[in-house]
Amino acid sequence: MAGQTAEYDYEAGSYDESRFGNKIGRHLDYMHRKIVQDLNISGKLILDAGTGTGRFAIWLAKKGFEVIGVDLSPKMLKVAKKKMKALNVNASLILADLRFLPFKPGVFNGCVCINVIDHLSDISKFLKDVNRVLKSDGCFIFNFSNILSPYLSIALIVNFREKALFKGGIRSKWFTFKKIRILLREAGFELRGIRGCMIASPLPLGDRFIKIVQPINLLAESSRLKFFSSSIFIKARPVLTMH
Repeated sequence: MAGQTAEYDYEAGSYDESRFGNKIGRHLDYMHRKIVQDLNISGKLILDAGTGTGRFAIWLAKKGFEVIGVDLSPKMLKVAKKKMKALNVNASLILADLRFLPFKPGVFNGCVCINVIDHLSDISKFLKDVNRVLKSDGCFIFNFSNILSPYLSIALIVNFREKALFKGGIRSKWFTFKKIRILLREAGFELRGIRGCMIASPLPLGDRFIKIVQPINLLAESSRLKFFSSSIFIKARPVLTMH
């Protein structure tokens, strides 16, 4: 666990700026929030699993949800707390391993998990634990990196190395939609919604192509192109409870 923590601590101070500080990064941040909103996250109490620097916890809290953010990295949570204080936003933050969520069964109305699934060592365990802490009518919204996308060559390299290409060496794996669907079924979930973000990571010289990337992403979001998007967003609900 200490090694995993170090990987995420490594980029805590630069995460927001490196991922979402330029034009294309801001566009991706907008797309992530738009898709989660379109998939209709609802209820009162929301778990932000892998909250990182609090990007979604802050956004959801501003929208009136009661939010609990969980993350493995103390440095990420430190950044999140600082941002929340500056913005006068209230959300609870807990240091914990996502494979062992420290909550009673059936607590949450919803769970969001954005840009996290790719980096987990035991996705099946995580999905079952999310099912356990959700209410029977709760919803789970997450995204994953799709192998069958314009990023195919990158996906193959990442899966061979089992590490992300960016600096820091964080564990990473890309998936097919079919594999994710199987894992969801095994964890007691049913699929309730799918959206796509075709271009879903910063690109070299990406700001020069922002006027092309924006309409492509908006087109792919709900069309059949979503199945070939580099990031696929899923909404699922429990059908078999793990309580």
